[in-house]
Amino acid sequence: MTLITSTRMYDVAPAARAAWHALLHAAHVRAGLDVQFVEHAWPTPIGELWERPGLCGVFMCGWPFVRAVHEGRRYTPMACVVPSWPAYEGLPRYRSEFLVRADSGWRTLADAAGSRYGWMVRDSQSGWNAPRAALAALAPLGGPSRPRFFAESKGPYGNPRGLLRALAGQEIDLTAVDGWYLDLLRAHDPAALAGLRTLAVTPWTPNPLLVAGPDVDAGATEKLAGALLAMHEDDRFKGLLQQAHVARFVQPDAARYEALIDMERQAVERGYGEIV
Repeated sequence: MTLITSTRMYDVAPAARAAWHALLHAAHVRAGLDVQFVEHAWPTPIGELWERPGLCGVFMCGWPFVRAVHEGRRYTPMACVVPSWPAYEGLPRYRSEFLVRADSGWRTLADAAGSRYGWMVRDSQSGWNAPRAALAALAPLGGPSRPRFFAESKGPYGNPRGLLRALAGQEIDLTAVDGWYLDLLRAHDPAALAGLRTLAVTPWTPNPLLVAGPDVDAGATEKLAGALLAMHEDDRFKGLLQQAHVARFVQPDAARYEALIDMERQAVERGYGEIV
């Protein structure tokens, strides 16, 4: 079987893509594995990637991961990234940032009531589940006839870049984007965020993880996981880790992702299954 991987989720700019590929390729070599990088981009849904055979160390969003577990589709959690910025406090976590245009006078998320919201896709923790939970706390309770929080909810925009263009171009007034993605963008292409600012953030949750597909041999997954988890202990990889803004890889705690299912359930129980 051909083993494949993809860094689509965090290829925020060409330099970031090159950094991820160099880092993961070094791990593949260390593990003695031949793993091919595959191109995968919008408009192809990212869920199609996670259905491919031979996944070995591919980034997967935590909410689809834990939902797959509940549905009996078992991916092997291999490693999580601890981003190197101080705000992450040495933990494998991330959050979503609600973004507005810099000239917006809003000070709180509640100020955005009645505006136009833009969303990425419905199977994303950072682009849907986390912001929905935050908005559910503000939206009126009730069923389908309850008052809408937003005048308009538009999507899918497919990826963070699409959301940023829509916000800067005044198609929408508010959106939510993966904060780890934004930190990488601030490092590699800060001009992409010109004229935009962060209005609010969601609580921290476990970040996306590197997984292997259910059809991949356990020996291969163990070799690659071991190589990833030990990279920060070898000075030969220090530069590669720094270029990708990775402090280290750590073993995922799969049980922590259950909190994302709870987040989904609580929003639905408030009658806020959709962002409206």
